[in-house]
Amino acid sequence: GYAFDHEGSKKLVFTLKEPPSNSCLVRNSSIRISTETTARSSNFEVKGYFPDKDCIIVDPSGNIVAQIGVKKEIEDLMESKDLYHIVVKPGIDQAFIAGVIATLDYIYGESTRC
Repeated sequence: GYAFDHEGSKKLVFTLKEPPSNSCLVRNSSIRISTETTARSSNFEVKGYFPDKDCIIVDPSGNIVAQIGVKKEIEDLMESKDLYHIVVKPGIDQAFIAGVIATLDYIYGESTRC
């Protein structure tokens, strides 16, 4: 994800890295979110499986900063999981979390279009 300044210059804000597709544990592997430009920094992780809308985002200390889910009542009424909720911990940048979720939604071919 990129941020743009008033002159239109872009700056890398975060990078999402999926586990290799040849891994037998892809469904259970974490997606790493780097907020620095160095290759070795993975500050946040998405744990769970986003297409099922059953996952959390954790910070470097392992604290849950956001949770994505579907209410049972909605899941029973709807076949798809297009309607889901996100709970963001107070003090966490909601725009950052929304950007991560929109990117995941796009990666997995859901309704978000970039």
